[in-house]
Amino acid sequence: MTAKKTSKTTSKNQKNNKSSAEKVTEETTPSRVKRMLRWSFWLFLKMSFIAVFVLFLYSIYLDGKVRDKFEGQRWQVPVQVFGAIEKYTVGSKLTLTNLRASLSANRYKKVTHVERPGEFALSKSRAIIYRRAFDFGAGVEAPAKLTIDVTNGKIKALYLDDEKVAQLRLEPLLLDRILPESKEDRVLVSLQAVPTKLLDTLLLIEDRNFYFHYGVSPIGILRALYQNLIAGRTVQGGSTLTQQLVKNMFLTRDKTLWRKANEAIMALILEYRYSKDQLLEAYINEVYLGQHYANGIYGFGLAAEFYFGKSIQSLNAEQMAMIIGQVKGPSYYDPWRFPERTIKRRDLVLRLMYQKEILSQQEFEHAVESPLSIRKKRRVKQQKFPAYLQLVKAELSRHLSEYQQQSGVRVFTGFSINHQLALQATINEKLTTLAQESAEQLQVAMVVSDFKSGEIRALVGGKEAGYAGFNRALHAKRPIGSLIKPAVFLAALERYQRFNLATLIEDKEITLSSEDGQAWRPKNYDGKYRGKVHLVDALVSSLNIPTVNLGMQLGLDNVAQAIHLLGYQEDIVTRPSMLLGALNMSPMEINQLYIPIANNGKGEKSHAIDRIVSARGETLWQFEALDQQVISTQAAYLLDFSLNKVTTSGTARSLTWRLKDKVVAGKTGTTNDLRDSWFVGYDNQLLVTTWIGRDDNKPTKLTGSSGALVLFADFMTKTGAISRQANIPASVELVRFDNKNGRPVTQACDNSQLLPAVTTGLLYEADCEEAPLKSKKKSWLEKIFGD
Repeated sequence: MTAKKTSKTTSKNQKNNKSSAEKVTEETTPSRVKRMLRWSFWLFLKMSFIAVFVLFLYSIYLDGKVRDKFEGQRWQVPVQVFGAIEKYTVGSKLTLTNLRASLSANRYKKVTHVERPGEFALSKSRAIIYRRAFDFGAGVEAPAKLTIDVTNGKIKALYLDDEKVAQLRLEPLLLDRILPESKEDRVLVSLQAVPTKLLDTLLLIEDRNFYFHYGVSPIGILRALYQNLIAGRTVQGGSTLTQQLVKNMFLTRDKTLWRKANEAIMALILEYRYSKDQLLEAYINEVYLGQHYANGIYGFGLAAEFYFGKSIQSLNAEQMAMIIGQVKGPSYYDPWRFPERTIKRRDLVLRLMYQKEILSQQEFEHAVESPLSIRKKRRVKQQKFPAYLQLVKAELSRHLSEYQQQSGVRVFTGFSINHQLALQATINEKLTTLAQESAEQLQVAMVVSDFKSGEIRALVGGKEAGYAGFNRALHAKRPIGSLIKPAVFLAALERYQRFNLATLIEDKEITLSSEDGQAWRPKNYDGKYRGKVHLVDALVSSLNIPTVNLGMQLGLDNVAQAIHLLGYQEDIVTRPSMLLGALNMSPMEINQLYIPIANNGKGEKSHAIDRIVSARGETLWQFEALDQQVISTQAAYLLDFSLNKVTTSGTARSLTWRLKDKVVAGKTGTTNDLRDSWFVGYDNQLLVTTWIGRDDNKPTKLTGSSGALVLFADFMTKTGAISRQANIPASVELVRFDNKNGRPVTQACDNSQLLPAVTTGLLYEADCEEAPLKSKKKSWLEKIFGD
């Protein structure tokens, strides 16, 4: 009974406990839910705060990344090397034939009616040029119509957009782009230089709401999604132009959510930081538009040249449409591999241009009927002037670091396309006819400079145009022969108290001993001896023995000093053989040597680069003229007088008929066994150094006058020599000299001649010393019949 009672009590307690547990559960469940909700809310809030904070920090990181690149060096941009800026002034010399060649080389198109930039028209006396937009160094100048009137080879009048002006300038020829290590090629263009029609079409196709969104367009994404669902494939992208810019400039092409998130954030940052025009200009220069073998084609500026060989300003409507169509897929719409696809895409763009009234109906019909006017071959032609570019690159490395060269700098040089083409034409026409037996082995180097400024106008390093190998103009060190003689005579003429042009010099057989005891017996080229000759005649006839005697009389150190004064930088081993050109120099060094002689004694540094400008238009480096009198004006004039006589009565006298009625000066040079043929000549503007020889150093069978001089004369004929006009210094006058003793006299006589001389301290004699009467040879009639 007790156990039964206990069992009932236990059962009752279990029932009570169960009832109590149910009651507790009913009471605590709502509280627990509330607590869970409250906990979840605070957790979400904390996590959101953390996420926002992390996103904020990450955005700061991305902002720094964006600003660092967008405001710094955005791209590794090729160095753009330009020729000389062509300037035209009223009264200056100009032939329309040369102008046409210059414009054609600069990819201007000859038309009947000039309507757009990059076109020109010519008549017998007038040229009309629609100049492209270009930054000459003070900001981009808009396209302009230039008119040049020419009469008798001189500019009569100049007009800029129908307004008469005194001077015009034309944008220079782009010689080459020196690619950075990244191999990314670009032609940077400003927004102002891009045709409005191209900009309107680009925004129409890629992002018509560009100026109204903030970097990301939800509506654009939904519209693209709808179009893609209807088509069953991807036919339209939802990315804004700003997002495309981010993808190209900052991100990879991986299709991941993380990349899309970065793209959206960075697009918002760009829109916040920079103006729409800044973003559009960056996109124009950044977008990927094709591939040229190992090099990518980036930006519309380069794409215009790559696909059509034109500047961006010269594109017509169908060409703009084709390039804009490339944005969607340069490989898929490759015009060389898939022309049908490309035309279909182009015509779609043209149709949209017509619907939005960017094109008229007539323009649209003409454009869709046009074939693809792309270049015939994908491969871009190699630049045509590698020898000149080698000189530019050598100078550029001295002025800028490799890092600075990747920032889109522009290099302006003194290069003249007309002079370069004339050089190459001369070599092609004349070199093979000079020595038929050895024509295939002959090589050549020529340097053309403006001796007043020191600018190198043209340069050829070998007979093959466009050959980028060994540059003989810069690196071929050859014996210079008689080209050294003006330096020897300069050393004498600077000592005007002792020497003048009439000074008599011994011309007799001599023997000199070297340091090792070997005998040296120089000879004149013709093997003859004249007893005594005047200083001027020794130079004009290029006589060896008088030159050696004069040099020994002066002292070898004084001659070496004269060579250095003229601009030669290397050390000179002073030995007698140097007086006859036993020195090895390159054509470039020889050209430098003759600049003071042609430039009235003023030395100027030979150079290709005039100015280097940053992508922002800042001048990074500019050539500074020396304008330094390195030799006296009187010695320079007397030397120039003598070198002019070389071309009229001396070793270069064939120039009297090769360059008829033109006054020039120069010096021939020939080395032992006719191994090297040299000629240095100049008119009133240009100094031309010419070398002909063989790489194997075998004889050429050419002297300086029969080889190098011929090329000089032909070049001057092609370019139009300007007769030399020498200025006589105040201390120099024409003086009469006695031919027998070389002394100045006050009275004229049969045995005397007039020569320029420095009159300071000059002592005159009253009378000439009469020459002894020469016995007259009797004729055969006189011998038979007597006098």
